[in-house]
Amino acid sequence: MRDGDALSEVCRRLGPAIYRRCLKILRNPDEAADACQKVFMQLVRHRSRLPPEPEQLRWVYVVATRVCFAQLRDDAWETASGTELNHDAPAPTDSFAEVADRQMALKALSCATEHERMVAWLVLVDGHSQEEAAELLSLSRKTVGKRIQLFLANARRGVFE
Repeated sequence: MRDGDALSEVCRRLGPAIYRRCLKILRNPDEAADACQKVFMQLVRHRSRLPPEPEQLRWVYVVATRVCFAQLRDDAWETASGTELNHDAPAPTDSFAEVADRQMALKALSCATEHERMVAWLVLVDGHSQEEAAELLSLSRKTVGKRIQLFLANARRGVFE
């Protein structure tokens, strides 16, 4: 199988999982579709680094998370620079507490470094154990624990004051 055919097969097979991941983070179908395209472009650009099949989903999952966080960061920059965006509009069924919790979490995530944000999302939002997050990110469990502690300390200091 040619390199391009193999890459097309990976995109076809993992496309739905990539979209679900992007939608979970971005909470907007159009933005999730845009992020998927960016993930596919990353796969094309870095096809030589694509791991063997058993590890592909894990690798693509991390790439999709990074792409989505970059998109959120860029959107936040656009908002701060005066471009009108409405990414955090509450759903009609959200309670006041759910909206407040989401806004507080988004604020904490936006203040975190990319490394802290990745670890915090995997552990605190996706519910992975620290060991699983360490494996996904190719870090030690100790490093993941330190980043979670730092994220939570910064969140408490910056968000709850």
